[in-house]
Amino acid sequence: MIVNGVEHNASQFNISPCTQVNKHAEYQPELIAMIYEDRKYTFKEFADKVRTWAAHLDDAGVEQGDRVAYIGMNSESFVFAMFASWWIGATFMPFNFRLSAPEVSQLLMQGTPHSVVVEGSHLELAQSVFGIERHHVLVVDDDPIAPPTGDVPIYWSKSSSLQGIDTSGVYKPQARVMSDLALLLFTSGTTGLPKGVQLTFGNLWWNSTNVDTMVDTRPGDVTLAAAPLFHVGALNSFVIRSFYRGNTVVIHRNFDPGKVMEDVERYQIASSFLVPAQLQAMYNHEKFAEADLSSMRAIICAGAPVPPVLIREYMEKGLVVQQAWGLTETSPFATYLPPRMTEEKLGSCGFPMPYTQVKLVDPDTGESIEEVGRTGEMWVKGPNVATGYWNNPEATQKAYTAGWFHSGDLGYVDEDGYYFIVDRLKDMIISGGENVYPAEVERVLAEHEDILGSAVVGSPDEKWGESVVAVVHPRDGVNVTLESIQTHCGKHLARYKLPRKVIVVDEIPRNSAGKLDKLKIRTMVREILSSELADEVQGTKV
Repeated sequence: MIVNGVEHNASQFNISPCTQVNKHAEYQPELIAMIYEDRKYTFKEFADKVRTWAAHLDDAGVEQGDRVAYIGMNSESFVFAMFASWWIGATFMPFNFRLSAPEVSQLLMQGTPHSVVVEGSHLELAQSVFGIERHHVLVVDDDPIAPPTGDVPIYWSKSSSLQGIDTSGVYKPQARVMSDLALLLFTSGTTGLPKGVQLTFGNLWWNSTNVDTMVDTRPGDVTLAAAPLFHVGALNSFVIRSFYRGNTVVIHRNFDPGKVMEDVERYQIASSFLVPAQLQAMYNHEKFAEADLSSMRAIICAGAPVPPVLIREYMEKGLVVQQAWGLTETSPFATYLPPRMTEEKLGSCGFPMPYTQVKLVDPDTGESIEEVGRTGEMWVKGPNVATGYWNNPEATQKAYTAGWFHSGDLGYVDEDGYYFIVDRLKDMIISGGENVYPAEVERVLAEHEDILGSAVVGSPDEKWGESVVAVVHPRDGVNVTLESIQTHCGKHLARYKLPRKVIVVDEIPRNSAGKLDKLKIRTMVREILSSELADEVQGTKV
């Protein structure tokens, strides 16, 4: 690009969120940047805090390109650690706060971070991982909401001791360009070992540009972070962009449906990323009917298909749940359904974002699918798509073809160009030679008035190859039978798609992103069907 006779390379422009935060601190220092557990930080206070953390990491020897890991929950320290890493040119690597010590150890070996930030609430886990070895570990010991669970080892640093540190060497943040690595996010690992997804600052930038182009976000908005921030959905839908734009982020440590509704009213929250399970929990809460949620212009729901019945329930309250689709590798959104089309295209995940391409591919032949209504694997291409997997060229090669990312999601497009998600490719059940998509059966079960939650998986069957098994969580005091399930589903589905067995549970296993944990569910079903509990499972021929 040539401007006034001078050639400029747009890919080398500084797009660091830290640079913009620094500007807000200078030009509008009293604006509220973040609210965590009712504690407010102006942009000046926020920048000062990040600068302090950055100086500590710099003194510890963290250099450009190094990784800084984070072990803990949603909190102010998560955000301080992320921005401090970026401030000095490092890559931020947050972990799932529900992981066990062996799982954390495995990710540490994969990501090889220079430094690790540990919330006080996760101190015991960190000690079991690191033992007595000397690592650069910074323990957050000054968050009253998450005090240390034991004594901090003397060779580890404490956040409470950072006050007064010399920040002159890191007064201004380092520039970051499109190709610089911003985040290393590990996939949930529900189908195998987690993979480190490489997201650049360019990936984050282009996703934010897509969102700002399509979604009703405005300067001065307040956004809520109630879903786990170690997932890109919550982190890069609104949160990072809010700091960049000079807006306010309200951070909830845990998801509490009652508190979410209280804070929506209190802070006039305009936007939030939520998963279907969270929307369902809010709807089921006693405060939902009376709660004033009218300030919520942008509720983006992703992570799993949203049951149409849930969308209708929110529409009756005047709230339009805006569906989007994507993955960690697409940072996260590849498609989006505008509010004006929610009712007309109920159940659709929308059409491709402005700067993103989507196409359907036959998973068996690799050929592009042009026919309306024909199911295929959804492939994505664009500047928001991750560069690959950390130190895993084999997985990268398998997942990418000529720049197209293979999502593993099955979908189809209608005559108007709107996409509909069918299911995960690996979740598909083949029964009697017919393809059964569990998500389709789950959407029908979501319409059953006596069922609070459900999951559908396949189980080996001598006659049919696989049979459909429904795992259901009924309302209290309700006796759900296979016959009633089949009668309900039979009104909407072909006979070969009907569940042949029903397992009743008190809770449907989900992962930290709120998605159905199909690996755990399949294991549970397999154990039940092969144990003495099998006689409690209801089954019949269909």
